[in-house]
Amino acid sequence: MSSERIAVPFWGGLLSAFGAVTLGMVIATVTGVLLLFGTVLVTGHAPSTAAGHPLSAAFGIIFYAAVGIIAWSALRRQHRPFFRVPSAHDVRTILIGVGALLVVHIATGIQLVLTHQTKHVQSGFEHFSVATRSPSLTLATTILTALTLVLLAPIVEEMVFRGLLFGALTPRIGLYAAAIISALIFGLVHGDAVLFPTLAALGLINALTYAATGNLIVPITLHALNNGLAAAVLLTSLPTH
Repeated sequence: MSSERIAVPFWGGLLSAFGAVTLGMVIATVTGVLLLFGTVLVTGHAPSTAAGHPLSAAFGIIFYAAVGIIAWSALRRQHRPFFRVPSAHDVRTILIGVGALLVVHIATGIQLVLTHQTKHVQSGFEHFSVATRSPSLTLATTILTALTLVLLAPIVEEMVFRGLLFGALTPRIGLYAAAIISALIFGLVHGDAVLFPTLAALGLINALTYAATGNLIVPITLHALNNGLAAAVLLTSLPTH
């Protein structure tokens, strides 16, 4: 593993990572409030803000789009190929990462059984539902939610946590310490105490695979596969009408 090919300037990387998330939240919140009031004025009643409903889906897309644009701009300033067509080595690393993820999910299943948390739902998705009064709107929201979970979230979160945060910490504290700390932060920001070990493990696996390849496509692929499984379970286990 090489730290040189993933390293970014310390303060530039940290400020870009935290600044992207902060500005993204501000932009999404302001836009969400405007959409909320606009919906009230048009329909005469407040829309649901539960996860999966149209307003929440729009908030998620706006948030990730804003964060992604800022993070992408910060990475481009480094003038390095953070994204490349996967090589044979990259593909092998992805396969190893998939194996590691399977071990993590098996361990998570054992943890949930031992702690009697088998019905636990990740924080923020407790009241998740894509069902609306309009079948066409339900379908559109389902598609947007799936795209956010499987495409937008993996791309943007990997740029922020691996490309910027992990890349900034590595030159200062070393590759493995940076991988652990960035993974812990990744787990913490999801705000789920029960699934914290799983989320931190995902962050650690993604950091190490990124360090092994220098290609953000690798952790993005692993992240998308992980989220895709979760999204499939989430969407197929709920009524959509």
